[in-house]
Amino acid sequence: MNVAIEITGVFQKKQPLPTEKLSPMSATTTLPIQRFKNHHPTQTLDDTIIVEAPLEIVIGYSAQGKRRRVPIAATMRTPGDDFNLVTGWLFAEGVIHQPADLLQVKYLGNTDTVLVELAPSVVFNPEENQRRFPISSACGWCGRDANTGESPNILPHSLRVSSDLICRLPAVLREGQGLFSATGGAHAIALVDASGQLVQRCEDVGRHNAMDKLLGAMLREGNMPLHQHIAVFSGRLGYELAQKSLAGGIQIICSIGAPSSAALELAEAYGMTVCGFVRPEGFNLYCGVSRIFEA
Repeated sequence: MNVAIEITGVFQKKQPLPTEKLSPMSATTTLPIQRFKNHHPTQTLDDTIIVEAPLEIVIGYSAQGKRRRVPIAATMRTPGDDFNLVTGWLFAEGVIHQPADLLQVKYLGNTDTVLVELAPSVVFNPEENQRRFPISSACGWCGRDANTGESPNILPHSLRVSSDLICRLPAVLREGQGLFSATGGAHAIALVDASGQLVQRCEDVGRHNAMDKLLGAMLREGNMPLHQHIAVFSGRLGYELAQKSLAGGIQIICSIGAPSSAALELAEAYGMTVCGFVRPEGFNLYCGVSRIFEA
């Protein structure tokens, strides 16, 4: 159950957060379309479409003995997992580091605005954190003024897995992708343990949103860092997904598509293992080769 932490005196009291619609169908709509086959229209029918809608993020924080609120960012996302999305984004951006950094996460007025109340102990400078441009569902890094924000973490080498396990990851990712099955328009990320068992799966119209949802869910459950887990992505592997994986302490990241040069450069610098073009019959291993052994 999603919970918010409210500080009362010196005690922490957990209370339920407002209920979110977590059903995949709450993130879809239907529109009439005309289907073509062999260059000709064959039928008119209602098609299921993935929803992309704006979300504003407002931060409540303490400054000079007073509580203040400031809009910090806006993103286009698939509705339905907004609290984990925002929590994970704040964690990946370095604003929060642990569940105790959050007093409350709730909707502000409607489901298009999320208010995050930070604990008084969290040092928050809106001028340093506020983005000049809104983030989008395509890339959360594009709105920065400079190419900064990489995690300083150097990853441990405490996880080794077989090549056979890597080849099984696409099936683990694909199973249970409700949004993708319904619309064909959702990205997904799966987090698995060292035995290949699924721990968490998240979907969204934006690949970085799916990753933020996963990080948010794991952080709120108190499961950071993710040193003994593997992440597998449904599409290409770009810089931001590598950066967010690094922030979460994930040692091995895999993708169904290709990694970018920036993602590989970051992974190489911080000791991360990257596998690309993962299929049941094989994969490309780009860096961190010592963590993979032959089955």
